[in-house]
Amino acid sequence: MASWNLNAIEQGFSRAATDVSAWKDALDTVVRETGSHGTLLFSLTGVQFPTALLTDSMQESTHVYMRDGWDGRDARFRGIPLLQRQAVVDDFDIFSLDTIKQLPYFQEFLRPLKLSGFAGIRIAHGDNLWCLSLQRSPAQGHFSMEEKQRLSALSNSMSSAAAVSSALGFATVKAALDAFELSGSAALIIDKQGEVIRANPRAERLLRGDVRIVARRLIAKDANATARLDSALSRLVRNPESPALLPPVSLPREARLPLMAYPLRLSDLGANPFAVGRAFIVLVDPEERRRPPEAALRDVFGLTVAEARLAARLACGEVLEAIADDLNVAKETARFHLKRIFAKTGVRRQAELVALFARLLSRNDEDH
Repeated sequence: MASWNLNAIEQGFSRAATDVSAWKDALDTVVRETGSHGTLLFSLTGVQFPTALLTDSMQESTHVYMRDGWDGRDARFRGIPLLQRQAVVDDFDIFSLDTIKQLPYFQEFLRPLKLSGFAGIRIAHGDNLWCLSLQRSPAQGHFSMEEKQRLSALSNSMSSAAAVSSALGFATVKAALDAFELSGSAALIIDKQGEVIRANPRAERLLRGDVRIVARRLIAKDANATARLDSALSRLVRNPESPALLPPVSLPREARLPLMAYPLRLSDLGANPFAVGRAFIVLVDPEERRRPPEAALRDVFGLTVAEARLAARLACGEVLEAIADDLNVAKETARFHLKRIFAKTGVRRQAELVALFARLLSRNDEDH
């Protein structure tokens, strides 16, 4: 076995715990020092295989894994109970050699991709369990007993880094939630299971009656609307390739206009694999949010008449396609105007546009 610099791995995780931009370097160091093909870091708590981070060398296999539904047929998940008790688990802790030769996961998924043995390192913090999975190619061979013992020494130091990173991640989402409050927007923090961690005061005031939080889930009286929201949140937190801002979900309210829920993921959340909060829901109540004056939008941001008309309606939470139909404008033209609005206002998402115009309205109210 070649000499491994475990200190370099521990230092990489220590740096990444306080600097999310260092995670890629930390994982690359693990791969280099352990003679592996690649590595993935993912959570084993609540939902299976919501990949947090992976090295470039694992991009292709992970794409095939998700595309072909192997996340629901991954035989290696049988090793989770073992990983809860011991620091490192590999294929031979879970299967016999004869079983490996027969299982479709090894023969139909790993073998065509020129992958073979893995070793999973336990990373634990509180009730949360993660796995740092090191994958090897057939040429690199399986991990030896001596190598597994050395990997075991990393479990505690990596768990300490996870504790620090998790605490800093919660502070980040708490600050973001406060920022939504200051901007006049109702928002909720969502964890990797799609459950509500915390709501800001504006959201708490909205969530009564037909739309409310029950057992940490945002639900509507309309079961179909709840199902659509659950589906959107699952897509947002489980699939890192999904758009950062998904289309709004309409949550009907009896004798009132529906509440609009905008699921969105902030880049800083995705960069921290141990952050408890994974996404936000921004709530827009059409009955409470007034449309900003088009003249003010033209004066403040230099928008054209057409851009200001579109921006004013977007600020109320209306959907771009619906606005285009109502104004008898081609959808391509509406998207062009939207890009121009984003460029002139300095935002990139509709939820940010809503928050920006909310501040404009609040200033107008103070002036009058």
